[in-house]
Amino acid sequence: MNPLITAAASGLLALFSMYWDDSLHTDVGRDTFWSAPHMLLYGSLGVTLAGTAWWALGRIRRQGLRAAAADPLLRWPIVSAASIGISAPADAAWHTAFGRDAVLWSPPHLLAIIATFALAITLLRAIAEEGGGWPMVLGGGLVLAASLAPVMEYESDVPQYSAVWFLPVAGAGITLAVVLIRRFDPHPWAVTRAAVVVTAVRLAVIPVLAALGHSTPIVPPVLIVALAADLVRRWRTSPWWLALTVPLAVHAAYLPLLPVLPHGTTVAADQIVPSLLVALGGSALVVLAAEGLPRTRLPLIRTAGLALAALTLALPLLSAGRAAAHDPGQGTEAGEAHWRATVNGSRIAVTVAPESNTSSRAALVARRAGQKVTAPLASSGDGAYRGSITVPESGRWFVYADFHDAGMSTTETWIPVEAGSSQRIHEARPLYVPPAPQKDGAGRTAATVVLYGLAAAILLAVARSGRRASLSAAA
Repeated sequence: MNPLITAAASGLLALFSMYWDDSLHTDVGRDTFWSAPHMLLYGSLGVTLAGTAWWALGRIRRQGLRAAAADPLLRWPIVSAASIGISAPADAAWHTAFGRDAVLWSPPHLLAIIATFALAITLLRAIAEEGGGWPMVLGGGLVLAASLAPVMEYESDVPQYSAVWFLPVAGAGITLAVVLIRRFDPHPWAVTRAAVVVTAVRLAVIPVLAALGHSTPIVPPVLIVALAADLVRRWRTSPWWLALTVPLAVHAAYLPLLPVLPHGTTVAADQIVPSLLVALGGSALVVLAAEGLPRTRLPLIRTAGLALAALTLALPLLSAGRAAAHDPGQGTEAGEAHWRATVNGSRIAVTVAPESNTSSRAALVARRAGQKVTAPLASSGDGAYRGSITVPESGRWFVYADFHDAGMSTTETWIPVEAGSSQRIHEARPLYVPPAPQKDGAGRTAATVVLYGLAAAILLAVARSGRRASLSAAA
């Protein structure tokens, strides 16, 4: 079998394992390195990298070492593999130096996501160089699927930040994917074909995760966005039209569906206008980074607007440091706690019975998308604690019971609940000593700058990759 086809198919399997791992963290919590989704992820990435390396070695044999050394396409497998290789130890070192960090947009995690996207683009370019054909559909699908990885938690209703960032980040990723798919795949429906692959893969992911008893992500309506992008291309060929088309299509497709799709993060009515404005600025920045300035000179007001949009889009990354509302990262286990919870709309009533309890006080905490709601837990005298809490919006909340003893040590336990529903929960969950909070300081700031800078440099290089060749071909 063509090693590039194997590599692309394995890349899609790796993306599936990311959603599997995400759902496992949501429903169960911290898992081990040897968990099934981790093994599938690392194995799939290994096959993808091996297939890419096999193709690169064949290209080197055909060209000879001297010509291969000057081949820009052969540099990208090295860049992609090195970036993925750096991200894993960087993540481990980050946790060791600064404490647990469960944020998807943390520096080492974002570096891994961008490295995976770079690898997807490398495969698409390689398939195009080898003659294209139907494997281009698979390569384009991998690129589009990888572009949605940064909003994986929004797609599974475990947002760590405000929902206002959901569609702008999705729109920026889709815009970049569309630009690059068009650059390397001349088919008039290239983006739509890629979207069909993404939709089919996601439709396959959902029943598998449901059969395993885990939460499921949404099926993103990217097919509607892709059709809009391809249709507009038949009318206007300039990539700058994507800066308008994609954000509008994303909002038109996602907003009506998110409230009815299971486990989709809903964008509130008062967030729609800010979301659209940020999305328009984000997509414009993506096109600017990928294609440069249009041939006509940009007016000063639009240039200033792009700069302002850049600063606005930087805010979620600058604030990406802590989150305790998803993948809490349990510390040392200290027994079990038995939960009984009843969800009735926005009100969550709980009874929690921790093992070996010596607590002098307890509290109930609900977290979602940077929001934190607290309420007391009162001892009932039989070793159990009872309390209730009212949350401000529907969706998945992570409800914690915190126990403090006289020596000021803390243990905690948590459950995920679906606010806005009628739900009864009765289960045992781990009771654990939570990890120490992240450490601030110059070292953490420097590491953040270095890792974000490396990720940004790779992303910019990916956005510009192959542009000269495409311009020469067009000329």
